[in-house]
Amino acid sequence: MEINPIKWDWELMVFLNNLSPDVLDPFWSFVTYTKHWIPFFILLIALFFYKSPAKKGGLGLSFVLACVGLTHLITDFTKSLVMRSRPNTEEALSEVIKVLYEPSHFSFFSGHASTSFAATVFIFLSLKSKYRYLGLIFIWPILFSLSRIFVGVHFPSDVIVGGVMGTILAILFYELYNFALKKLVRVSN
Repeated sequence: MEINPIKWDWELMVFLNNLSPDVLDPFWSFVTYTKHWIPFFILLIALFFYKSPAKKGGLGLSFVLACVGLTHLITDFTKSLVMRSRPNTEEALSEVIKVLYEPSHFSFFSGHASTSFAATVFIFLSLKSKYRYLGLIFIWPILFSLSRIFVGVHFPSDVIVGGVMGTILAILFYELYNFALKKLVRVSN
């Protein structure tokens, strides 16, 4: 029995999108906009400096910004290469899903998922020894990514691949960050 990759993704999209009750539509619409997360971003940036010397905090901040920036570039490049339509632009789907937001650019893979997981995984790996409940920051990329399904603009595979790509890039940047930290310590001594 062969599984059609598009069919399962479309079916899961319809199921998940319709799983959210209408009463949560304003919540998902709010969550999906990056600008609503700015206070949270400021808090995350402050974490780099709260329990660390300024040089180390600045290095961590530089690496997280570089990680997110590269993730964003790779995401945009992949979208222009793959050119996958969004669920909200597919006529057959738009009739059976809730569409709360209507971007027109390409879908694969989710930039919301890739960049939010890149930032979160990098921050978590970098600061987990300093903050007891830091794992709670994973609520952000999970909600942020799920919102893209619930507002009707990304397929589940877009979100999954985006999250995986962001995580891989975060781990790579974390390793580079540790290498740079060792160099910083040698220079300081």
